[in-house]
Amino acid sequence: MNKFFAVGLALFVSLGGSSVAAIYNGNGGTSFSGVVGKGSLTLTDNGTTVSGTFAKGTTGDFLDVLVLFIDSKSGGFSTTSGFTDSDTKLTRAVSGIDGTGNRALANFATGFSADYAIALRPRSAADPDQLFQLVNNGSHNRVGSVNLSPVGTGSSTTYTFSFNWSDIGVTPGSGASFKFESTYIGDTGSRSLESFESLTGDVGWNSVTFNNFDTYVTAVPEMTNPALAIFGGIALGTGAVRGARRFFHRR
Repeated sequence: MNKFFAVGLALFVSLGGSSVAAIYNGNGGTSFSGVVGKGSLTLTDNGTTVSGTFAKGTTGDFLDVLVLFIDSKSGGFSTTSGFTDSDTKLTRAVSGIDGTGNRALANFATGFSADYAIALRPRSAADPDQLFQLVNNGSHNRVGSVNLSPVGTGSSTTYTFSFNWSDIGVTPGSGASFKFESTYIGDTGSRSLESFESLTGDVGWNSVTFNNFDTYVTAVPEMTNPALAIFGGIALGTGAVRGARRFFHRR
């Protein structure tokens, strides 16, 4: 590779080819020891796969379930009132029910309708995570694992997970996005007030209402104007050098 072109390519990558991560901080809640309320969530993607890093609050272990409700397409649900799946610890957390009549109802913010949910429960090595397509009055559809790591422990400082854009019905590319709302909830369905969003209500088998939602937009960059200018200038310079060499060689 011509050394001038190599320099230009390196400058382009440094100026226009790096992803910017989105960071969402907890709402400060401590009803379940501040694991989520004092924690943070970082999201980024490579154009195909969305990657998340959850940094838990400094006090307490990650012993309950972090659920991320996702609004990624038309339709969806404005509340969890119709969710009846209580077959597993993960689905009880998503539905907010214990299977015996107790329900912790979640009403989503205006403009948000949940289509999918990611459930993270790292204390279990057997069934630590799952991406579900949400269903009213029936079993939520399992889409697949989100590759949670580590598992079998609640004391790690950070946890990572990932899923594909296509898993949530989104076509990858410029402008790809989804909305989300989060809740930290027991695997019996009893809810805390810890979240990455603002919500009002009561802890336990009660109702909560989200006041807002978060939005993630693809972090895959397009070539920026400075990168275009420098890369183009380098390419032009490289062409000029080759032309000068040919000229003097003919002479």
